[in-house]
Amino acid sequence: MDDKRIHLLKNEKVSKAVNKMATPAIIGMIVMAIYNVVDSIFVSWISEEGYEVAATQVVFPIMLIASSIGLALGMGGGSYISRLLGKNNKIEANKVATVSFFTGIILGLILTTVNLFFLEPILNLFGADVNTLDLAKEYGSYIIFGYAFTILNMILNNILRSEGSAKYSMIGMAIGSVLNIILDPIFIFVFGWGIAGAAIATMLSQFVSSAILLSIFIRGKSLIKIAPKNFKPSVAIYKEILKVGIPTFFRQVLVSVAIGILNNAASDVSTDLVTAIGIITRVSMIPMYFVFGFCQGFQPVAGYNFGAGNKQRVKDSFRYALKVSLGIVIIASIFFLLFSDVIFIIYNSSESVTNYGMIGFRYYAIGMLFMGISNPIAVFYQSLGRGVEALILSVSRQGLFFIPLILILPGIFGVDGVLISQALGDFLTALLSIAVIAPFFINKKLDVLMTH
Repeated sequence: MDDKRIHLLKNEKVSKAVNKMATPAIIGMIVMAIYNVVDSIFVSWISEEGYEVAATQVVFPIMLIASSIGLALGMGGGSYISRLLGKNNKIEANKVATVSFFTGIILGLILTTVNLFFLEPILNLFGADVNTLDLAKEYGSYIIFGYAFTILNMILNNILRSEGSAKYSMIGMAIGSVLNIILDPIFIFVFGWGIAGAAIATMLSQFVSSAILLSIFIRGKSLIKIAPKNFKPSVAIYKEILKVGIPTFFRQVLVSVAIGILNNAASDVSTDLVTAIGIITRVSMIPMYFVFGFCQGFQPVAGYNFGAGNKQRVKDSFRYALKVSLGIVIIASIFFLLFSDVIFIIYNSSESVTNYGMIGFRYYAIGMLFMGISNPIAVFYQSLGRGVEALILSVSRQGLFFIPLILILPGIFGVDGVLISQALGDFLTALLSIAVIAPFFINKKLDVLMTH
């Protein structure tokens, strides 16, 4: 275990360790976010109506379901692997990684089959209307075939980050995203495949990312080993994976359900409102993925040192993650408040879409500030393997707050009710997160946990 990656987690200055772990994760996440933005820009140029962007917004919740499985197995397994490495138990860490990997393959194949058979009713459930259904079917039918690769990418990424190999994780995801950006205009405009071309580009890019990430393990470049001989599933392993994985899964599934309800509320007004929300969702991914990437770098530092019994490094890494996350969202919020009109010019949006979007960005910019508080707190609990707290905070943003708000507010405030619901949900989530974390430190529960 005398590896420079372990030295980084164990001995480097906390800010330096988190930065080194986070930088590759941030780059990988930002490249993916930029791909999503560029992809939607190309899609928006297909026709003057802009229904294609609305169609991708309808498919988006289906894509998130695959991500929810991948993140559950990846973050759950990754958190456990970090703690096992902190305890110098590499053999068990290899088993956990292998179980996560092969479980992801099995679930990916099942999910693909189910969605292929029930694609149209699922799209209707997530907000498709007469203007978007056929386009959503065309786009979604190809996206579904990339499900297994989406899941594997999430799992392999988190395993690499958990062992301190965030650089390899970044390379795999970045290459796939850049390839997607290159293939999009070729497939959409040169080959004339339209919205199907965007989906095919995404599917092929996911496959390439999976191949690159898996090759790192096959070529022995990773500290953790994934091999059929290590596939020894047990109740104990799944219990530890799911302690963190279930909160992550429910959080992502609730995001999917919430976006579906949001799409339905927006489509009751107009397809243009769905388009505006689709643009806001993708552009706001850039700062939020920045925060997610940074917190993914913070997670293995906190997880390793919790397992190793180094209380001060756990606390210091959390404080640093919270400070940097807040700085990121403050800068992003100011940008969106000042320059959101430029975004809709780039998307060649209609006057109606632009008007909806300008209002929406004001609300989202405010809500983003609160996400900078709640996300580091949720990741902190995941790092410690604290399933109950992680579950509460994971389901609160969408399940406890946003979904009830999006069901109630549009009937009272109309379009403003649709657009303000997420920001208000983020505010309430931040309040709950603070209420949970404050007594944890005031009562010195971390000291108690690390003495057992």
